[in-house]
Amino acid sequence: MKWKTALLAAGSLFAGINAFLGNRQLIVEKEVMYSRKLPAAFEGMKVMLISDLHRKKFGKDYGILLDSVKAASPDIIIFAGDLYSKNEEELGGKVKLMKDLDAIAPVYYAPGNHELHRIEVWDAMYHKLKSTGINVLRNEMAVVCRGSDRINIYGIQIPLKYFINKDGTYCSLPVPDSSTISRYLGESDPDHCDLLIGHNPLFFEAYERWGADFVFSGHVHGGVIRLPIAGGILSPERRFFPKYTKGIYRLGKTVMAVSSGLGKFRINNPSQMMLLTLTGKKQPSKHSKGHAWDI
Repeated sequence: MKWKTALLAAGSLFAGINAFLGNRQLIVEKEVMYSRKLPAAFEGMKVMLISDLHRKKFGKDYGILLDSVKAASPDIIIFAGDLYSKNEEELGGKVKLMKDLDAIAPVYYAPGNHELHRIEVWDAMYHKLKSTGINVLRNEMAVVCRGSDRINIYGIQIPLKYFINKDGTYCSLPVPDSSTISRYLGESDPDHCDLLIGHNPLFFEAYERWGADFVFSGHVHGGVIRLPIAGGILSPERRFFPKYTKGIYRLGKTVMAVSSGLGKFRINNPSQMMLLTLTGKKQPSKHSKGHAWDI
């Protein structure tokens, strides 16, 4: 029995050290996203995907985070929800962070589920950020033009009932379909390339049927604990081995990037941002995982 106790202690120590170090890492992972609908003028456009900051700081005034974004030189920044946690009180620092990010590259931000827990706070944040010129997309669309070409960037705010029940449980949650997405965003634009910021990647099938060409998500925190081969273990809805946790996924003609996010506790799952290069040029059938480095 002693060897079992020693083995358990060693495993616990390893997990503790891994969690300690992993929760202090910040990784930028590079990936390529392909859609034949991407206009030529946007070929090679670099998108920095950030999500699920919650309470994490990354240095004084988010200095490490901002330096990492600046070093990547993105053309635009997409913030895919959960800028703050539902019970955070002081949000002035988050407003300043978004302004500082917008000074690096235009920011497009759609809410996650945590913003929706206190609608009055989210309303105030929405109007504050809008007044500073940040593109906060609450069931709205922004148009980005390069010459005569354009892309559409949509941000969806889907009701909290799709994330959690009123009694705080997660059983029998409704699952949105494409008509649900249309109810909040209107119809997609088949004549142009449509980018969708949808916080929850587990709704990928609905996003694809709605007509999104590119989807940018977070929410699942990489599955919290990541195992070799198996991947992420747990979703925020307390579901084991969620289908989409981290990386690039394709369904039909739609491609989705899922960031494992920045905040919350994690094991073998460093805080992550994604630098995504958009292309309209056909990629090799065998997907390369891309390159990641510590910042």
